[in-house]
Amino acid sequence: MNSPFLIDNTDFQMWGTQHIVVLLISIVLGVGIIRYAVKKMNAQQQYRLGLNLALFVAFSEITWVLLRLFLGVFNPAEDLPFVICHFMALMLPVFMFSLNRLMYEILYFWILAGTLQAILTPHLVNGFPNYTFLAFWIVHCGLVIVILYATIVYQMRPTLRSLGKSFLALQFYVALSFVVNYLLDANYNYVCHKPPTASLLDYLGPWPVYVIAGEGIVLFLFFVMYAPFGVRDLWRLRNKVEMD
Repeated sequence: MNSPFLIDNTDFQMWGTQHIVVLLISIVLGVGIIRYAVKKMNAQQQYRLGLNLALFVAFSEITWVLLRLFLGVFNPAEDLPFVICHFMALMLPVFMFSLNRLMYEILYFWILAGTLQAILTPHLVNGFPNYTFLAFWIVHCGLVIVILYATIVYQMRPTLRSLGKSFLALQFYVALSFVVNYLLDANYNYVCHKPPTASLLDYLGPWPVYVIAGEGIVLFLFFVMYAPFGVRDLWRLRNKVEMD
């Protein structure tokens, strides 16, 4: 129980040294893993690596929950894997095992747009080497690495229709969040009130204004995440028209 891995330390500071270092490490790891998979692996090896990456992310989430239970601090109103990033961490192995197209369409936008605020303005108190710090970054940065792995290595890609599917699925998840929060007197996904630490939601007004404004921002971010593919499609269409 005296292990620094288990003891709260309150050492984390947003955009402090630990924040910057973990982002740099994640970028280097992500780029390195994807480049190695593309250049050095065959299709079967790529599949195994992708699935193992997803399993590692999900294992980190499950371990965090089990540790909370072991330490006697588990709170159903806060610690269930119903926060959208935690939920996606558990769904990641299902997707990487099946490579289901619909799951990719939903997860691509949810992960790249949904984890942006969490990575830039993390709701985090404990720093390294606390287990909460490690689980937070493994899950959030791992989600981004795995979905980019699927996009680049497997050459999966979203479409404009995918954007609509993903946004519609998000509305069901938000509605379910209200129900779960009501039953547990919780605030999963911050749909009932803002997080206690600083976040982008602080600039969006009071409840429920910030929820509605947040939906608009999410939709905008979805379009941003689709933009590289949309621009490429328009460029190809223009070249095709010119050739004809």
